[in-house]
Amino acid sequence: MSQKYDKEFKIQTVKMIQEQGKPVAQVARELGVSDNTLYRWINEFKQDPVNAFRGSGNLKIEEKTLLEMQKRIRQLEMENEILKKGDAHLRKRPELIFAFIHKHRSKYPVSEMCKVLNVSRSGYYQWTRCQESEQKKRRRELEQQISRIFVDSRRLYGSPKIAQVLRQQGVRVSEKTVARIMKELGLKSRTVKKYKATTNSNHNLPVHDNVLNQQFRAQAPNQVWMADITYVPTDEGWLYVASVMDLYTRKIVGWHADERMTKELVLQALDQAYNRQRPKGEVLHHSDRGSQYASHEYQKRLLKYGMKCSMSRKGNCYDNACIESFHSVLKKELVYLEKFRTRKEAQSRIFEYIEFFYNRKRVHSAIGYLTPFQYEQMYGQIA
Repeated sequence: MSQKYDKEFKIQTVKMIQEQGKPVAQVARELGVSDNTLYRWINEFKQDPVNAFRGSGNLKIEEKTLLEMQKRIRQLEMENEILKKGDAHLRKRPELIFAFIHKHRSKYPVSEMCKVLNVSRSGYYQWTRCQESEQKKRRRELEQQISRIFVDSRRLYGSPKIAQVLRQQGVRVSEKTVARIMKELGLKSRTVKKYKATTNSNHNLPVHDNVLNQQFRAQAPNQVWMADITYVPTDEGWLYVASVMDLYTRKIVGWHADERMTKELVLQALDQAYNRQRPKGEVLHHSDRGSQYASHEYQKRLLKYGMKCSMSRKGNCYDNACIESFHSVLKKELVYLEKFRTRKEAQSRIFEYIEFFYNRKRVHSAIGYLTPFQYEQMYGQIA
């Protein structure tokens, strides 16, 4: 399923690269776009920050050809680099060539080095079996895989999620084995206590029935959306974050942050969700009874978008458990682990967490230990 990037997403991505100094290649890899696409975003924003990104943000089909060319160029550059580094080994015994391949296996594919250096892959693998026992090799590789997944998760995953990710990668391993290795390596999840949010529903605005009624299951994307507000502390004061989650994919389809908790805050999040997803059928929109969601302006917007409103029962936190769970995760995995000097800094880090990590990289137990984007794409392939 091709992805569509709106103006706000592009601006926030460019700002994050500029302010945090993240490598363009890394950001491109995380988003699943080419380096040239990000450089084009950066240059367009530099030339005219006000009028940049007027289009819808669709990735161009022509980029496929460019990506293929870039891939071939990188392959040729890699082969040339292997020959330069391995030149001294070409006239020596095969054992020395195999040692060279083994030393550089993390940088270059073994098959490519064997082809360039004119040795067989079978010969190389037979040589490695002579160097160490299979049990020790398996153990070292497993330690490396666990460490890589742990670091890639921002040091947030515990043994259950790491074991699931390994299984998805074809590695047969038990959760107990993963837990034991993590303990030996000193890998401990850095998440902290859960966050409990409260909502002020003391107002005279009309409220709606609890249509959702804790039926936290949907049959497809854009059937049920759940909305809520949370609070993030900074040295400048509170930053309020309104989020909209798709119940089927658990993807955050829209969100907005501001220094005031007003109806405009939740309207911005709803507008972003609608513009990004463009739901074709009726969406059941569930929230708490907060005055922002009960406001006349918000209810009019729901009618405009063809959405049916559902609200939690008064004082019942379980009625909106899924979106509150997301805000709890946001607190444990980001907010409580960092100290934000400004609201702008907090907003930038939240953008990175939601758009780059939570939606695209963080596996979710409720959707089979896939990421929200993977789960959404799977539905698109089946439908």
